[in-house]
Amino acid sequence: MTMLQAVRLALEVVETGGMRHRGAVSMARCRRVIALGGEQWRAQRRSAGFSTAVQSLLRAKAARRKRTLMEIRGVTARLMRAVPALSRRRVNSITSRGLDAMLTAHLPTPRQREKARVVLHGLFTHCIRQGWMQGCANPAAALRYDIGEETEVAPLEWRQILRLLCTARKAEHRACMPALGLMLWCGIRPAEVERVQWRDLDIQERVLTVRPRHSKTGGCRHVQLCPALMAWLAQAVSSTPPPEARICPCNWQRRWKRLRQAAGIVPWPQDVLRHTYASYHAKRFHDFALLQMEMGHRSAELLRTRYLSMRGVTAEHAAAFWKRIP
Repeated sequence: MTMLQAVRLALEVVETGGMRHRGAVSMARCRRVIALGGEQWRAQRRSAGFSTAVQSLLRAKAARRKRTLMEIRGVTARLMRAVPALSRRRVNSITSRGLDAMLTAHLPTPRQREKARVVLHGLFTHCIRQGWMQGCANPAAALRYDIGEETEVAPLEWRQILRLLCTARKAEHRACMPALGLMLWCGIRPAEVERVQWRDLDIQERVLTVRPRHSKTGGCRHVQLCPALMAWLAQAVSSTPPPEARICPCNWQRRWKRLRQAAGIVPWPQDVLRHTYASYHAKRFHDFALLQMEMGHRSAELLRTRYLSMRGVTAEHAAAFWKRIP
């Protein structure tokens, strides 16, 4: 190092410590600035790159559902494509402000940004546990994106329910009957019903168990099998399937789409059977605590604001919905 380089370096230390305009330079303070800089540099060296952290997180969550892993890969890959330098950037150098700027610039909607925030929060939590962000807070924890007010989703009309069930009884759609029954009379999510097996149905106890690995929220829940569903399953299945067999038939997505189209319910509102279940349950039983438990909601807020739409649902139809097959 030349004398000029040494002078410049000393001047930078003085400026960093805020001593240039105070008229006096403290050697102790200069040494402290150098020491803190050295600690930060060593911490930076002990950290991991963003891409490395993502791969570590995927290995740690290898036992989770395929859809969960796809969401992690999708969000992180999109950000690394948009910002190529991100893949090599040390995770402990990422700040809340920088993260917010990146999400705002490359994800056009608040819903996309909020989804990415949730994924990144889990990623940085993993990094903290690995010791790659010592002394750093989770940069995603301070971010929140307003995705707007949840809109009300109306349940199926009574005539639509009748038409859907009548269509499902036809020979070409009969294999879809059990899965349709669980979505309509148990409120099972479309992604959950694809993972349910026949062993999850306890006919004697009249209960369906949604295991944690099969649930969207990761929690176990039990849903009662009503008389109408019991009769529906008896019509749908002539012999007892193997316990490990799935409720949904092969080529489920294609079969389910054809059934909806044949019933004439196009376009198909997302999660409409789950909303129908909630509305008819509330109209008949007026037990919101039970409904919240069986639907697997952690709070009643979503239930009140989005799921309970009983317009057009009569008491007569609600009673028939649960007691017998329409």
